[in-house]
Amino acid sequence: MTILELKEKIESWPGTTMPFCIEDVFSWRGVYAEPACCISTREVSKEENLSMLSVLTTNAFTGWKGGEYSYHDYDDIHFEVSAGSWSDGKFIADFLMDNGDNTAVRHIFHS
Repeated sequence: MTILELKEKIESWPGTTMPFCIEDVFSWRGVYAEPACCISTREVSKEENLSMLSVLTTNAFTGWKGGEYSYHDYDDIHFEVSAGSWSDGKFIADFLMDNGDNTAVRHIFHS
């Protein structure tokens, strides 16, 4: 999923609050040149989630071993438990399994 696709899914959510939160955004530890975020099921407004995604496309990020990276709407985004972790997709798979009855999670992450 790209940053833009995630933004569009959040924007299409029918309510003003979501039982889903983008907690932080950062350079992905797997490949520093790629963006990532950590997520939770804390309830926040759509605008808060969109604001966090905006940070990804307006700020520069430092990789774990240095270097400065900028991201764009068409970059693929990764999901991790924290900025210091790298699960290569396991975190999001576990998150989906643990929150399968969460309508927002299904709306956002299921194709």
